[in-house]
This record gives sequence, structure tokens and C-alpha cells, in this order.
Amino acid sequence: MLLEFGAKNFFSFKEGFEVSLRLNASCPEKISRYKNYTNILAVKGANASGKTNVLKLLSFIQYFTIYSFNNKLDDDIDFHSYFNNNEVTEIYIVFSEKDIEYTYELTLRKEEVLSEVLYKKVKRKTKIIQRVNNEIVYTAKEFESLQILKLKSNASFISTAKQYDLDEIDLIYSLFNNIRTNVHSMGRDDELPNYQIASAFYNENKNVFQFVKSVLQKADTGIKDIKILNMENKETGKIEYFPIFDYEVKEQKNYLTFFDQSSGVKSLFQQLGIYKLALNEGAVLALDEFDINLHPDLLPMLIDFFEDEKKNINNAQLIFTTHNSEIMDELGKYRVVLVNKKENESFLYRLDEIPGDILRNDRSISSVYNTGKIGGKPKISYGQI
Repeated sequence: MLLEFGAKNFFSFKEGFEVSLRLNASCPEKISRYKNYTNILAVKGANASGKTNVLKLLSFIQYFTIYSFNNKLDDDIDFHSYFNNNEVTEIYIVFSEKDIEYTYELTLRKEEVLSEVLYKKVKRKTKIIQRVNNEIVYTAKEFESLQILKLKSNASFISTAKQYDLDEIDLIYSLFNNIRTNVHSMGRDDELPNYQIASAFYNENKNVFQFVKSVLQKADTGIKDIKILNMENKETGKIEYFPIFDYEVKEQKNYLTFFDQSSGVKSLFQQLGIYKLALNEGAVLALDEFDINLHPDLLPMLIDFFEDEKKNINNAQLIFTTHNSEIMDELGKYRVVLVNKKENESFLYRLDEIPGDILRNDRSISSVYNTGKIGGKPKISYGQI
């Protein structure tokens, strides 16, 4: 379970930001559902405000802790400081697993790690692993095996310990490996799994495919059924998979191909499997512009997968950016973060951090947002172009 994350001197955030998924006692029970954290968080803001950079932090942490061992010795670490300055970047993230909190802190520049520290909190926060430069300088007793690690200046001790097959790191590794995102260091990955890759996956994973069909049928698409067919590519000799969409018109059965579908149906067919995998794995799913090509009325349905405890039995979390304003009324002020930019520097705040009673639980947030009183809206200069 992800509880917090933040950074300083990271992409457009010079002085830093902190995002909390914790809920305090003032949060209404219909939102908290008697939990002290949320499974859903929306990130709102104007174009170029820095919304995607918030998710880039989750993407970077996942890459660095899981894959950085694969870096070559002279590779830079794949992130950017504020306007590529050479000041230190500071990063942190907090997870909870079986009522134990784990805090990971990382200090680095593009060319080297300066420190990594992992803390564990049951009743009080205690340090369990500390790395300074390329040396493990402290481990709690259960992590003593990590002292044999030969560290690289551009790789995490978590990624390195996994390569050494040190079982002690498995739980920590799994927390970071459970982040799923469509963002990388260059921004949003516009390439969804193509329809053939998605079809092949659905053909092998029937429960995921059933989920995809069920959602598309409930989304007023007119689709009665979807079948996955295959044929041999005569040039490559490989088997290729593709979907056929069944419809009923005046009691007559008809079908359409993937290419006959609307952009919304294509998008849902390609990405719904990602939602189902996150729900199955109890993952953190971080999606940039998750609503592209989708009607606004579909968004509450996608959010409900993570909000409804009967559907989300493994406690998966959804963090997303969007330009849709009405979604704020659905989520309320405790589950929306606004990102603003001033003089090319980003900053953010959760809506319940705004002082006063401008935002109330019984009032529309989107109507206040549209006035510009709480920030997060573009300031456009209309003039002769």
C-alpha cells in the first residue's frame, strides 16, 4: 500500500513536492470507508504545470529500484533535475505492508548515488539499511547479508541485492515492483499494447478477457460478445491473434473488426487488461491522462473498480492525471491534488490543504475550480496571433 511519495529538485519541481494518500479523521466516512488511506488519487492542473512529472517520480523509483543494476558503469541515471542543474536531488516514498511502514530515501545526482536509506516502522521508525556512496555502512541484523554487495554508483542496492539472489530483500523488492505506469522519463508512453498483443494476452488469460468483455458490454457500446481468433502470418509463419466484435441488429447477428470500432472502444480494449492485472496483483497503477478517448461518463466506472472493496479485494491503488473537472466532484477534496506552476517552477497541494471553507463536502468542487479561485487552471492570453 502506497502512503506517500515526494521529491526535491526533480524535473519541474525545484523546491520539491509531497503527495500523501493518507486520510485524516476529518475525511467523511463515505470517502474513507473507515480506512486511513485512499485507493484513488487524481492529479489535476493546467497543461505544462507538471502533472506528468508527479507520476514520473513513481516511474523513476520503480525503474531505479528494480532495473538500475542493468545500467552500464558509465551510464547516467535516467532522470532530470530542475532545468538540469547539478544540485542534489532528494526522493522519498512510504509503503505499508501488513501494518508495517517502510520508508525509502534516495539522494543522488545524474552520475551517482550519494545515499540510500531504508527505514522500518512498527511502533517507531528505525533504520534498517543505509548506503553512503558505494558502500553499505549499516544493516539491521536481518539484512546483514547485504554487506557483501559490490555497488555501482548508478544502481540501487535493492536492484543489486536482487541480482545477488539475496532472499532478505524480496519483500522490499516486491513493494517497488508492484508499481505499474504508462509514464517514463520522457513523458507518457502513447503506445498501448496493440490490438494483436492485447488479443494474444487475452487468449491466454481468460479471466482478464472476461473482465474486458464485461466492461465493454456495460459501457453502452452495443457489443454482445467478443471472440479472439487467430491466423498464421504467411510471411513470418507466426500465429497472430485478433478480436471480432459481435452485435445484434434487429435480431440478426453481425460482427465488426477492431478497425471498425470507435476510438473509445479501441482504447478500452487495449488498456482494460492493465486495470485487471493491477486489481489482481494489488498494484499501484499510475496513469497519465487515463481518460483519453473516453466519454466522461465512463470515468466513474473505471474509478469504481478501485473504490469498491468487493471488486478491489487486493487493495490496488489508482493514481491518475486528467483534464476532466467533474471528476473532482466524484472524488472530493481529500482525493484530488492540484499542480500549479509559477515562474516555471511547479508546486502542488491536496485540496483539503486549502484553508477556510471555500471547499466544502456538500458543495461542487468543479464549479469553484472553474472560477480559478483554487488554482490549477491555465491562464491563457487571448490576443492577435
